[in-house]
Amino acid sequence: MLTDLNVKNLATLSSVGLELESGFIAITGDTGAGKSLVLDALELALGARADSTLVRQGTNRAQVTANFDITYLDEARLWLANNEIEFDDELILRRTLTSEGRSRAFVNGVSITTSQLKSLAECIVLLHTQHANQKLLQPKHQLKLLDNFSDQGRIREEYAEIYDRYTELKVQLATLREDAQQAIAERELLTFQVDELNELNLTENELGELDQEQNQLSSGDFFNKSTEEILARLDNENGNGLIEQVNRITQILGLLTENNKELINAEELIGQTQIALSEIKGEVQRAKDRFDPDPARLFWVEDRLSQIFQLARKHKVEPEKLFAHHQALVARLDGMRHANERIPELEYKVSELFDQAKLKAETLSSQRRRAAFSLSEIVTSYCQSLGMEHAYFDIRFEDHDDLTPHGLEAVQFFFQPNPGQSGGTLSKIASGGELSRVSLAIQVATASKLKMPTLVFDEVDVGIGGRTATKVGELLRDLSANSQVLVVTHQPQVAGKATAHLHVQKHANVNSTQSEAKLLTKAERIEEISKMLGGYNITDETRKAALQLLHH
Repeated sequence: MLTDLNVKNLATLSSVGLELESGFIAITGDTGAGKSLVLDALELALGARADSTLVRQGTNRAQVTANFDITYLDEARLWLANNEIEFDDELILRRTLTSEGRSRAFVNGVSITTSQLKSLAECIVLLHTQHANQKLLQPKHQLKLLDNFSDQGRIREEYAEIYDRYTELKVQLATLREDAQQAIAERELLTFQVDELNELNLTENELGELDQEQNQLSSGDFFNKSTEEILARLDNENGNGLIEQVNRITQILGLLTENNKELINAEELIGQTQIALSEIKGEVQRAKDRFDPDPARLFWVEDRLSQIFQLARKHKVEPEKLFAHHQALVARLDGMRHANERIPELEYKVSELFDQAKLKAETLSSQRRRAAFSLSEIVTSYCQSLGMEHAYFDIRFEDHDDLTPHGLEAVQFFFQPNPGQSGGTLSKIASGGELSRVSLAIQVATASKLKMPTLVFDEVDVGIGGRTATKVGELLRDLSANSQVLVVTHQPQVAGKATAHLHVQKHANVNSTQSEAKLLTKAERIEEISKMLGGYNITDETRKAALQLLHH
């Protein structure tokens, strides 16, 4: 549940710190005082879209911090573990927003994305905002509400997992069948191309090696003349080669160093040069001896290169890519040859998954119908207690011929407000006030089945009063037995049923406007509910009536 909410510089909320407990918490205040800002702050902490206009005028940054007790929230703890975020029994969500529009989110001090934050938020808070009524008219949302009411959507998730695997394999099977059909037309050409390349038998690095050998063989005369010249310059019959000259220098330096120690280094260097020249001579001589300017070998190498370039042009690839192209064609032909063998195996798997999905869908359908009967009765009862004495709510099914991502059926919420009045789908029949009360009835009925620690309702009691408002308060109080319930309300009858009362008040002067939020004491609650009952003209009678509301 939500234990602390701290807000800094969010619109008119300059600094708010709230410590909250379990139970039913009513949020009240004059119109425009900033009641919804408290929920806006909570929604921001839970990943709502960041709007830079929310940053308090004259400041650079807004910040919201929400602390939750997740001792018994296994789903939230699993999310934190999967995302490698350290945790104990307290979860801290922090969201910052700058006046330039930059936003950052943190979980237990770790920076995360907004999408990650929204995913975590779904585990800890259920928001019923003023948009919930319109969302209620969507058939997909209606189906989700029904599944959540039945078993928190577990069987639906199991079905969806099997259905996804089934559809994935169906796509693979269709592709395989298409490949098999194409193979009939392509196999002959592909076989010819592979055989042609098999005959060439090109190896991976052969082209580069042939190219290097061709260059060497074709320049045989130059190689011979060049190596002979190098050897002659190093050592010749006339005795004036580099090696002989260096030997003479070595001898002279040997004599000089006896009396000129500064030439020792020069003597060492000339010695190294003497060794290096001898090694150079040996290397060049060996290369010359090994070289065989074989014209037949040159002819073979050039013919081999010609074949490679010719096939590369034929297959419309670069010569360097011909080997890889060959391997790709072999793999493609191999895949075609095995396609027909794989089709029966994949058909069996698809059929097996279809049977599993069908069985799970039928289980889901049976569960949905049982849950629909129960939910219809509960919502009808709630609607009648909310001032629509003759209303009738029913969940009806539209069967599909085949499996869909959501099962074997769609649902429609059917509503008949009065006897003798033609009923119809909720989207076509319910008026604005009726829709608000039906929405509340459905939300309370479905929320009672969810293991959600914190439920937030924003002005679900719009357009009602008197005994109906009292019943709304009773419903919300009953709901708070298993969850923390936060409700923005204008109705004193609703606020009177709360276990705690959060009041939001706005103060304005020439230079600024500021809202403050505080939890009221019992005496302060009597005064606030008195105002809600009789306006600012508080009398002993309104106080007495307020006290009576608090005692019931």
